[in-house]
Amino acid sequence: MKKPNLIEVKTQTEALYTLRVLTNNLDDLLIEIADLASKNKKQFQHAPVILEIENKHFQANELAVLIEILTQNDMVAVGIRSRKQELIDFAKFSGLAVFGKSLTPSKPKTPKKITNDESPSPHQDKVYQAPKIVANKVYSSAQVVAMDSDLVLLGVVKSDAEVMSYGSVSAYKEVQGKVFAGISGNEKSTIFIHSFNAQLVSIAGVYKRFDVVPTKLYARSVMIDLNKGKLRFQIV
Repeated sequence: MKKPNLIEVKTQTEALYTLRVLTNNLDDLLIEIADLASKNKKQFQHAPVILEIENKHFQANELAVLIEILTQNDMVAVGIRSRKQELIDFAKFSGLAVFGKSLTPSKPKTPKKITNDESPSPHQDKVYQAPKIVANKVYSSAQVVAMDSDLVLLGVVKSDAEVMSYGSVSAYKEVQGKVFAGISGNEKSTIFIHSFNAQLVSIAGVYKRFDVVPTKLYARSVMIDLNKGKLRFQIV
């Protein structure tokens, strides 16, 4: 007796939308996507969306926030199309489909032999852990910890609050409290603060306390990393 099929493959004709993402400014994307969804509720409610990301500066943690923005606006990210390997790795880890041509060159390269003087790239075959996303305000004296992942903060971090991550920290509102990145010793961790008013920032144990935030940093978008063992502050 022939065993009946348990699944059937069908070709559907429902719309699948492609959203071309041309910036990594999440505030602007939040406004534009919310506006698009509100003006086209019937069209985009629960609609499947492919994210086509062309901005070369777009990072995995920003992709996580973008997916959350779509979810908040009743849209569903089903996959991405990008030439950036970091985003492809994150998409695969998150269960999203990857559309378009592979980044792997069509012509195979001869494998390079690794000698004792060479070592594989630390970024090769890296698996990106989905970041911890905190959408709400972090109140004074509260503590938020992201274990084994990056931390994404969508709300204000009030004074005396502490936010900590084994990886990087990205804050998209004002930060008045204390920020600790790379708490496991990862010196490659970074801190991004959209509106800087922090009491303290620290990366892998290297810290700087602010009794008064300098005018050149106050309320500015700031990227912080470690450069030769010292904290480096860059206005972005």
